Amino acid sequence: MIKLPLAGDIRDSMIRVQLGTDAEGNPLYYYIAIVRPNSEYPLSQIPKGVNPRDLEEHSIYKAIKSAYLNQPEMFLIYNGGVQATIDGGSVDTEVIDGVSYVLFSCEGPNNGHYDGQHSKSAVDSSISECDRGVDNAPFFVALAESGLFPDRESIRDAATHTNNRSAQQAKNEEDIRGAFDEIKRQISYCPLENVSWKQNQRNSLGEKIKPDCDVVQLLNMLTVFLPSALVAGGQVRDICSWPKKGAGVLNLVKRETLAEPLKATFEHVDFVLEMADFLRSSTAEVLGNKEGNFGIIRMSTKGERKKDIADRKKLKTQLFNGETVSGGFNKDLLPMLLHAIVAEVFDYDDITGKYSTSYTMQDVKAMWIEGGLAVLSVAEKNFKESFEDTYKSRWSDFVLDDLMWMKAARAFSKAAARKKDWEMHLTNPLVK
Repeated sequence: MIKLPLAGDIRDSMIRVQLGTDAEGNPLYYYIAIVRPNSEYPLSQIPKGVNPRDLEEHSIYKAIKSAYLNQPEMFLIYNGGVQATIDGGSVDTEVIDGVSYVLFSCEGPNNGHYDGQHSKSAVDSSISECDRGVDNAPFFVALAESGLFPDRESIRDAATHTNNRSAQQAKNEEDIRGAFDEIKRQISYCPLENVSWKQNQRNSLGEKIKPDCDVVQLLNMLTVFLPSALVAGGQVRDICSWPKKGAGVLNLVKRETLAEPLKATFEHVDFVLEMADFLRSSTAEVLGNKEGNFGIIRMSTKGERKKDIADRKKLKTQLFNGETVSGGFNKDLLPMLLHAIVAEVFDYDDITGKYSTSYTMQDVKAMWIEGGLAVLSVAEKNFKESFEDTYKSRWSDFVLDDLMWMKAARAFSKAAARKKDWEMHLTNPLVK
């Protein structure tokens, strides 16, 4: 019999629930036991059951050990314990010298743990290094009588359901901890719910939010201010790689050299949101009769790339105002386009640590109407020459070309210098 000390008395440390009956009408039980293993009664007594993986002492295993040794009071809350199938009718309890024990057997062919072997092994290893006896952290054990499972496949189904619990996305954690609160306070351009701060969020129109409007995308766009602040890790060669890092951006923004200059961008978040929408919704006006020749505003799937550019479907992109437009850009291209604009119209003050501009939103939009074709032509030329062969049709790789960023910025700068020309666009209904 396998014998494990309970964490307290039997009434406080065990639960039994009947979940069915066998063919003869005998009850089948599921047990929950909170045990306190030690060197004499280790968890290794529970054999390996229908568990497909071998043990690997990877980072998760090491994290479990660290938690067991250093945070014993919270370990039961942090850890999911072990799930095992046991012989029907084998569970018993006894009390010896004031200590309560649970006893059971796993002699059946499929019985033993089917989930939690890394936790089980990490706890035993921790105890071998430091056995605190009655002060060892308690451990969760779930025991299901084998009669509840008709075959091996049904045991693996149970394990699959256990492991299919949705992983928490990093942005969910950051949001619930208030990491985005300061950005939210600055937003007036669109409803707050139009930015996906958390998983499974819907916008103000009730539509599921696409990656176009994710908070990670917003942070990628805010970083375009950083090169003017001349901070380590915030140059063009750095920020052009952020779209490739995905949710890893959430950790990058906490870097000591980046935190303050990035925080200073938050007061300009409305500018970024509105310009991002304007860039994507004004392509027909900016490109004019050249629109049919531009692949960057069209779908780039494998099937579409087999067609001539003019025959490819236009890319549909979701805007921060909730609308969806046809002929926008892939989200990874937006930071480069915004950088071309911000580098020209914003300045950074080293003394105040703030970014400022003397131009109105209408001015900047008029500049884009004037210079957008030249900027987009830089990207389009690179797209036609290199998107498939060099960058393997991956947008996050395509925008890694920091030379393209600088060429785009120069193209916009030339247009901004033609004040009389762009001022003529101030009467354009799109700009107003």
